Amino acid sequence: MRALTFQRVTFTMGLPLLKRTIQDQAEKTKNFVSRSLVIGEVLSIADVATGVKCGIIYWLFGGAIRNLGSPARVTKWLQPLQEQKYTGMFAMTERGHRSNVRGVQTEATFDLSAQEFVIDTPRENAEKTYIGNAMYGNYAAVFAQLIINGRSQGPHCFIVPVCDENGSMYPGVTAIDMMYKEGLHGVDNGILRFDKVRIPRENLLDKFGSVAPGGQYHSPIKDKSARFNATLAVLTPSRLAVTFQATGSMKLGLMIAIRYSHSRRQFGPKAKEEVKIIEHQTQTRRLMPHLATALALTFASRYAGILLDKDIFRGELVGSLPLQVLVAGPKAYSTWENIGCLQDCECAGGLGYMMENRISGLRCDTDVFVTFEDDNGVVLQVVVQELLAQYTKQYEERPISSLPRNWTVSGGDKLRTSFLAFNMDTVGNLAFLLKAVNFRERVLQRGLVARIYYKVMTEKEDFFSAWNSCLHHVTCLSLAHIHRVTLERFSLAVRRCPEEDQALLKKFCLLYGTKLAFQERAWYLEHKYLTPLASMKIRRQLLYLCSSLKDDALRGISAFNIPHTSLHASIAGIADPMASWAFYPAPQHPLAREGARSPRPKLGAKL
Repeated sequence: MRALTFQRVTFTMGLPLLKRTIQDQAEKTKNFVSRSLVIGEVLSIADVATGVKCGIIYWLFGGAIRNLGSPARVTKWLQPLQEQKYTGMFAMTERGHRSNVRGVQTEATFDLSAQEFVIDTPRENAEKTYIGNAMYGNYAAVFAQLIINGRSQGPHCFIVPVCDENGSMYPGVTAIDMMYKEGLHGVDNGILRFDKVRIPRENLLDKFGSVAPGGQYHSPIKDKSARFNATLAVLTPSRLAVTFQATGSMKLGLMIAIRYSHSRRQFGPKAKEEVKIIEHQTQTRRLMPHLATALALTFASRYAGILLDKDIFRGELVGSLPLQVLVAGPKAYSTWENIGCLQDCECAGGLGYMMENRISGLRCDTDVFVTFEDDNGVVLQVVVQELLAQYTKQYEERPISSLPRNWTVSGGDKLRTSFLAFNMDTVGNLAFLLKAVNFRERVLQRGLVARIYYKVMTEKEDFFSAWNSCLHHVTCLSLAHIHRVTLERFSLAVRRCPEEDQALLKKFCLLYGTKLAFQERAWYLEHKYLTPLASMKIRRQLLYLCSSLKDDALRGISAFNIPHTSLHASIAGIADPMASWAFYPAPQHPLAREGARSPRPKLGAKL
């Protein structure tokens, strides 16, 4: 499977369109990010392992060079990568410091006399783990502590040779195969260990920090923390790429499940023809909210891609923390939604469990997206840290005017809970749902600020302990922010769509907003934003929208433009005669004749 995936990557990246995409990355052509993200989604729909491996080589490794290297370094390394003269890997994660990049323990010590860096793994916890393409890659983008004269300048990125074109390891480099995983069997993950590996001084990616021949360290960003944030910005495009891949997985799973649900018949009125399973309320309740979510995530992620394109084109990615939040939040949200969506897409009985119908394979391959580019729990904390920074900045810049504004908003929220929720007609209005998600985010934000302030100022807790004791609140606030942004972007995007599509998309947008209110109805009831009667109306509205959209679902999934060559699922009406041999060895005996009994395999034989 690994060899096949590597062949697919080589073939794919040799196509003119893909070669041009890599060239666009090197030249930072306008809108190259959005085009690359869509190509990554298409590749993952065809084969997740191929899409992920292309992402490792060209988005992570290539992205590190593009975003962290000076123009001279970019020219040196990206051109041969585009020509497939070598492949790369991205070595950031360590055994002992997975998401804590600031605390990586791999060392890069500058040797003044030799004009070289010495890359070393000083202890077991410093081993680079879960490194994709570890068994095939020639070079690694290694994050290590830059040490000059015994003093660390923080994590920097270095290009380190791992193996030559014949597959022989370079002296001092050890690559250990991590072997079997739940999914992504075509991606070779491994452990990298360095034993005083020497690399030229020029192998430091030096956009934000360089070392002169005399050993002097120079950086255009003097503040060490700001420099670290700029270095970490390299993850921004790749996090958004995971969102696109997760959304693509949802689209494919929904396309298979919905096509099957419109063809399979089961049960029905007595003495009459059985009805399609899409007619059953439980089936529509399962699938339609996921379809609405996939559409919402499509519009929200495309919007983030456009902003990312603009910032990279203007060279402003480094200081764009709000953009990094806009990218980090959907990564966590989309990967969790993808897992739940694929679970419900398996509602095709035993057929949904069969590998040849792709849904179970998608689940295995995309489950790890939850921990790709930082675990979702860590990513959500990044979102809230920025929200609190904006909240604090508001009071620091205008402390007098901010207080009345805050009292006004808080008072308005209380009035809304007293009167607006009792207006039953507003529950079915998208404007009401937009106000509801805004209300939830505001209340959670004020509550978190008050809790942390009380713990630190009154209870005299240190900030880490106060923050750690509020992590559930942090997660709720982060998701509330993501829900609000996604619903708003969906609503705005619908207005710009062609008129012939607006009516249907408005219904899906209303369904998505209703789903958000329904899943948090207990919270809204606790805060008196909804009355029990309003909560019941939201439930009825959810069921009504799911039922009314079931016949339009085929039109919705057709807009995904997934070709039949990427579908390959017999339950979706696209049979693949070679499907079974993609997962199991071909039989050694002739296929049984009709009516004949297949020979019984011997004990221990491979099936």
